[in-house]
Amino acid sequence: MTRLTGWAATAFVAALALGGCSAIPVPEVPPTATDSSSDAPADTDAASPPSPPFEDVVAGTGLVWSDEFDSVSDSRWSTWKRMEGARGWGNEELQNYTDAEENSFVADGALHIVAKRESTVDADGLASEYTSARLMTYETFRYGRVEARIKIPVGVGLWSAFWLLGTEHTPTAPWPSRGELDVMEYVNQARELNSGIIGVKTDDSPWSWVNAYPVNADWSTAWHVYAVDWTADSVSYSVDGQELGTFRKEDLEPENLWTFDNPSHIILNVAVGGRWPGNDIDDAALPAEYLVDYVRVYDSEIRQVPESWMPKPPW
Repeated sequence: MTRLTGWAATAFVAALALGGCSAIPVPEVPPTATDSSSDAPADTDAASPPSPPFEDVVAGTGLVWSDEFDSVSDSRWSTWKRMEGARGWGNEELQNYTDAEENSFVADGALHIVAKRESTVDADGLASEYTSARLMTYETFRYGRVEARIKIPVGVGLWSAFWLLGTEHTPTAPWPSRGELDVMEYVNQARELNSGIIGVKTDDSPWSWVNAYPVNADWSTAWHVYAVDWTADSVSYSVDGQELGTFRKEDLEPENLWTFDNPSHIILNVAVGGRWPGNDIDDAALPAEYLVDYVRVYDSEIRQVPESWMPKPPW
């Protein structure tokens, strides 16, 4: 979900517009000035990050993990960690993520993440005029299929996301070296579905591959199933069974590293403001609810990692 100025997606690929729209081409976006493609190619194998110090785990088959959000229980919060704070989360976001029941709770068979206009101060004394929730699994997953059935909110200044981020097994390693899989992101009026990946280059700067698909105006009024199929050699996205795009390891540019072999945490959140949606917030759209019917994981390795390895935002 991290969006940093000074770099952009190295590819935007068009596909059929979803929800009954006609096909709308999206032009390719050239690399930004930070792209080092003009440099001499690096020895990708030699520069690849070392294998993480994880024990071998045999992948399960079929459905190996899920949260159907059918029951209300405090034990759920030993599965999902409510991240907290108002430090901007690497994107100059405006909200304070809280552990308050008003911002994240289960009711009527669904997880509710609620973004609100309210004044709060976080544990570090930072003030915010907005609150929301960001949930991350304590468990990590590697490879397989991860899917969620979600209904998103709309409103100027909102940023909804469903994504995975590699565990922080090496705290001093640059953020993109852990690998980021953005299954679904929407901003503002949710007229474009974004999915992509973020990795690291040989010089420790990030590279990305992003697909952006136009959707119709009533897209957010319905539930949709967002999924990633992830292997050691490829990452593929889909919505409601329709393929959105696939990136393969063999497609890497010489200076880009494959950083998608780390066990990763699942993250669900709604941000308010930030570099991407902007800080012109439509307060009339608040409170805004992001609803999750279920999250399911298939054919994946599952690991328990120390809480100290849970990813932290790049302040």
